[in-house]
Amino acid sequence: MNNKPFPLKRYYILYAGIGGIVFYAMLFSFFIHAERHALHQQYIENLVEKGSAFYRDAYRDVLGENHLSFEAIESTTLPEQTSRKINDKMKELISTDFGFAKVNVFNRKGVILYDYENQTNEGELYDDIQGEGFQHALKGKTFSKQEEGNGKRFIEVYIPAFDLDTKQVVGVMEVYEDVSRFEAMVYEALKEALVIPTLIFMLFNIMLFWIVFKADKVITMNTCLLIKVREHMEKYLSKSTTDAIYSSVTEEKELFKGEIQDIVIFFSDIRGFTSYSENEKPEIVVENLNKLFELQAEIIHKYDGIIDKFVGDEIMAVFPKHASQAAVQAGLDIQQAIKDSQDANFDVGVGVHYGEALLGSIGTEDRRDYTVIGNIVNTGARFCGAAKGGEVIISQVVYEQLDEKHKAYFKLNEPLKLKGKEEVIETYVGKP
Repeated sequence: MNNKPFPLKRYYILYAGIGGIVFYAMLFSFFIHAERHALHQQYIENLVEKGSAFYRDAYRDVLGENHLSFEAIESTTLPEQTSRKINDKMKELISTDFGFAKVNVFNRKGVILYDYENQTNEGELYDDIQGEGFQHALKGKTFSKQEEGNGKRFIEVYIPAFDLDTKQVVGVMEVYEDVSRFEAMVYEALKEALVIPTLIFMLFNIMLFWIVFKADKVITMNTCLLIKVREHMEKYLSKSTTDAIYSSVTEEKELFKGEIQDIVIFFSDIRGFTSYSENEKPEIVVENLNKLFELQAEIIHKYDGIIDKFVGDEIMAVFPKHASQAAVQAGLDIQQAIKDSQDANFDVGVGVHYGEALLGSIGTEDRRDYTVIGNIVNTGARFCGAAKGGEVIISQVVYEQLDEKHKAYFKLNEPLKLKGKEEVIETYVGKP
């Protein structure tokens, strides 16, 4: 079990806070891209309309007077006077009515009708007539591409010009436009469009953070409470027991399902405490009893024992199958700790036995106890009862499971004759 509260605020700041900012930045970028694309499309459509209008006005004001058509103009065959007149009129239309900054004008055969960079090229055949842009325009399609230079972005557009009557392509315009101004237009439009959503987004996040802050405070408080409950439980139950309880809740499995298994049973009993309690105030009796219990429980838990119950001044504990030596060591440590303690004014007797028993939770659905049932329980209790203050009595089967170091603490005891049993039991008695 994790003893730390869930870091709700940190996760919120990490995922919702930073993630929200990243999301909003991506959304802002998407809006910029969408707005730029919309302006670009609108600009292209506007250019197509301007191009068609330009050709119409040029035909009406220039070519019509000379009974010429765009189709009739051949390379280098246009009279100089007519060419100059067309050039002047186109320059006037381009600079005044249409506001094109840089533009080339061709008829559909590729004859240059107007060249903004070099007028000497007018009347010549366009050298890139087979280019992608020009060929797209001849098919009635607008073609555009972007270029960068001198820190600016330009768009190059090939625009088809249609005859209003025949709807046929009569010419092509090549327009260069500085589109850096589009960026300013985009940001200006977005500034007005996003200011209110941005304020709402910020207000929403402030409110959400306040809710998360309150929730984190409640979670932290309840988690700390549960941790304190767990810590207090572990004073009286072993860590393995509390872990099992936690697993039974989180994994929804039966807690300590009853089953037959080999275990080590451990008993300790305070000598002379019953007669002492008859002549002492109850609160003092409980205080002294708790001191002795706490001292023993800490040692039992240290060696992974599970305290089954406290009965009067007696402790009953269970150790795992292969923990006979740990149970014996717990008994020796308890005797040594009581001998060294200045607060403990009583001696205890300890009994340890090993064998088969039913281990699990027993009781009703509303109230259950973790306990063990079996013959070894009664036998272990008799060992404890036979032990004098400061002694640890163990069965022969436990003795055989000890290493030489621990066997050295014990010597063969007088056989015990237990009530209700015909045979005597070999035991060993030891002290720290």
